[in-house]
Amino acid sequence: MSETITYELPLSERIRTFIRLEHLFEQMQHFSLHDDEHHNRAELNSLLEILVIVGRSDLKNEITKEIERHTKSLVLFSQNPHVDGTKLQQSIDQLNKLSLDILSSNGRADQKIGQIELLKCLAQRSSIPGGTYDFDLPVYHFWLNRPLQQRREQIQSWCENLIPIQQSINLLLQFIRTSTTAITKTACAGFYQQNLDANYAPQLLRVSFPMDKDYYAEISGGKHRFTVRFMQPNESERSSQVTEDVNFTLHICQL
Repeated sequence: MSETITYELPLSERIRTFIRLEHLFEQMQHFSLHDDEHHNRAELNSLLEILVIVGRSDLKNEITKEIERHTKSLVLFSQNPHVDGTKLQQSIDQLNKLSLDILSSNGRADQKIGQIELLKCLAQRSSIPGGTYDFDLPVYHFWLNRPLQQRREQIQSWCENLIPIQQSINLLLQFIRTSTTAITKTACAGFYQQNLDANYAPQLLRVSFPMDKDYYAEISGGKHRFTVRFMQPNESERSSQVTEDVNFTLHICQL
């Protein structure tokens, strides 16, 4: 287990959407490793949330744009004699393959909600607290008691169009997060502020510090500047900013 904790702030709506989907895909993967009713329910809830996000934007177009941007950046890096050309070419090939997979996938991934009756019923009832219980959706109760292999095969078929999206997002976020080295900073009395160079269009801020501290990082900002406040939670009152100086590591991720 890591001895540090990291807080992130995406600086664009595109990266914000990617990170939300990454989180939901990880949740779905975790729940899929178990075979009981509650994990099955949680897995499908994550799937529905993924499909809702996918349906709200032209996600394929957003991903292909980001892949093109990363590919151009890597091609520029290849001109540097100190860069490992073999590894760089492998990364470029990965991006090109993912772009082709995205473009060749048929239809919108969120169409499954309308095509699969069970998913359609779940989507309609999911906003009601406890609205998917057995007496509301006996067809769901029936499905949850089908053989495990049958359920797994159905879920895999429902997620087939999502695989290129998941793989692309994972690789893009990996590139972004590893695009810079950590810088040690100090937040005086728990407060730190820094201007950003808008010409470089940073995509993600990451703040890390030891996990055993009794405060958390609250990051806010935009294209021009950002602030980090280290806050102590309070069960009955609003969190308060710490009064001591705090050392932390900062990644300003841009690629």
